[in-house]
Amino acid sequence: MKTFLVSLLTIIVSINGEVRTENQNMKIEYEITSGSVNSFTSDTNTTSLIINTTVQEDGSLKVILPRNIIDSTHEEQDDIFYILIDGEEVIHTETIDEDKRTLIISYTKGSRQVEVIGTSTINELVTIEEDLALATMIRI
Repeated sequence: MKTFLVSLLTIIVSINGEVRTENQNMKIEYEITSGSVNSFTSDTNTTSLIINTTVQEDGSLKVILPRNIIDSTHEEQDDIFYILIDGEEVIHTETIDEDKRTLIISYTKGSRQVEVIGTSTINELVTIEEDLALATMIRI
């Protein structure tokens, strides 16, 4: 299992205008067969996590996603994630825990992008170098 470290800076603005920050380190663990993960990014417009890959043959990606990075809920109940590979919806398997969700996604040779679509995602997640990303979140 490989680890992608995410350093999260949370900016908290209170009702009376006070601003404080919190730093938190999180990790996305993953295992990929016949390929590599190049980057993780978030898209707040589609509430998705985008995983860019390079794969040489058919295989699978197992990814453990902390709920504070991405989640999918409806009326406070767990809901399904939608998974797209290069824009096409695919079926996946999932294990749900209190603080994380584990996905196993099969892909075909040449797949370049896996998009995990949920209902909430971290505001900004950007890969800055191999296996390291920075994230920001604003809470009011």
